Amino acid sequence: MFRAYQTSNDNYDQAIADHLGMNRTDMRCIDLIDQAGGMTAGELAKAAGLTSGAVTAVVDRLEKAGMAKRVADPTDRRRVRIEVTPTLWELTGPLLMPFIEESQAILDDYTTKELERFAEFLRRVVEVQARHTDRVRNL
Repeated sequence: MFRAYQTSNDNYDQAIADHLGMNRTDMRCIDLIDQAGGMTAGELAKAAGLTSGAVTAVVDRLEKAGMAKRVADPTDRRRVRIEVTPTLWELTGPLLMPFIEESQAILDDYTTKELERFAEFLRRVVEVQARHTDRVRNL
């Protein structure tokens, strides 16, 4: 069932990417930036498993699409951070919100304790998957 969930998630992500005329790498990167609340290009490269050159091209495309912007790091003006813009949610909101709203109805069927247990399961799976991602990348 877990693999079926992953496949379903992958298909949904691809449908959104197709609708927006984006490639999956750019979609994954804008999601990583959004989840982190902004990050440097180096942080993005590490999180996405990309080279610095590939990240530069991704950020250029995301800026051109209006979804991301480069801003001076407030703690170190020599560094540049990449942040999402409101355009990201203007474009993706209509695609995601119906899914989010319908999923909330499913979550409402569970107790807080059950959801906490499920969240713990997901955290543990993410940790295991991250370790094995690194393992495979280093083969």
